[in-house]
Amino acid sequence: MVRTILVTGGNQGLGMHTVHQLGATWEVIVFMASRKIAAAEEALAKFATEIHASSTVVPVQLDITDASSISSAHAFVTDFLQKKGISSLDVLINNAAIAGKGFEDTFATNVFGTVAVTEAFRPLLSKGGSILNISSGAGSIGRTNQDTPLYPAYASSKTALNMLTVQWGLEEEKKGSGVRVISICPGYNATNLNNYAGPLAPSEGCKVIVEAALEKEGKTRVFIHKDGEYPW
Repeated sequence: MVRTILVTGGNQGLGMHTVHQLGATWEVIVFMASRKIAAAEEALAKFATEIHASSTVVPVQLDITDASSISSAHAFVTDFLQKKGISSLDVLINNAAIAGKGFEDTFATNVFGTVAVTEAFRPLLSKGGSILNISSGAGSIGRTNQDTPLYPAYASSKTALNMLTVQWGLEEEKKGSGVRVISICPGYNATNLNNYAGPLAPSEGCKVIVEAALEKEGKTRVFIHKDGEYPW
């Protein structure tokens, strides 16, 4: 059965490599969401020949800070799936994020935008589906409690995202929906988010995201990275 996945911020960095690697696998439909549709189309052109013959990558315009954009993207995804005879979305990957801005802008995207997208697309998720929140080690209180403060706005936005993982996971358990909610730390990757200063290649960092997206079972309410669970 085809696995259906939506990746926000899918046109560059970890998002693009996640879409690329998912699209290269068997029988998936990946919605490559981007604030600018042209950016998604341009990114897709870089690896279109590597998409598996049984799979499809679909660019979609989605600005997670814009309510009308979220509504239009939801309508587009729903319509696309229905035309394929599919009634639900299996995985929502909340990847879109910003850094290097003040608290208001950072939380508007990393927290409030993520909430808005999740609330909009949650009714479309299949029973047993997944919500994957792409977090950061910077958001781990346990890990950073003894460190020198770095990027307070970004770090605290990821801490808030981790709490959303726990709260949403508890809600899904209470409903008995089978939907799991996890946070993922992909490591410090060289992306536009950090002016390409990270030591890791996003093509490697995204592998933990790809693996989680393809899993049909697994723990909920956990914070993971490539080597296992991460401290909250």
